[in-house]
Amino acid sequence: MGGHRNVGDVRGDGLTAAVEFVEDKDDRRFFDAGRKIGPQVAAALLERGVIGRAMPQGDILGFAPPLCLTREEADVVVRAAADAIESVFKAI
Repeated sequence: MGGHRNVGDVRGDGLTAAVEFVEDKDDRRFFDAGRKIGPQVAAALLERGVIGRAMPQGDILGFAPPLCLTREEADVVVRAAADAIESVFKAI
């Protein structure tokens, strides 16, 4: 996901993780808050059966999986998130 043109940052600590969306990666220019990019990605992710939380601080998608998460489940989450991100940014 970090290589996507609209992903400004992927960060985390332990199992918690966040993906931050930007309009321009090189200039670190953020989207207008009214466009609600984070909630759009969260909704697209939910359509794929995965819960991610749109964070209120900006266009950030947050993850806080349970400690019993398996590698296979993590792979499903990452694939679904990458697909959701791609689908939202194709539409805008």
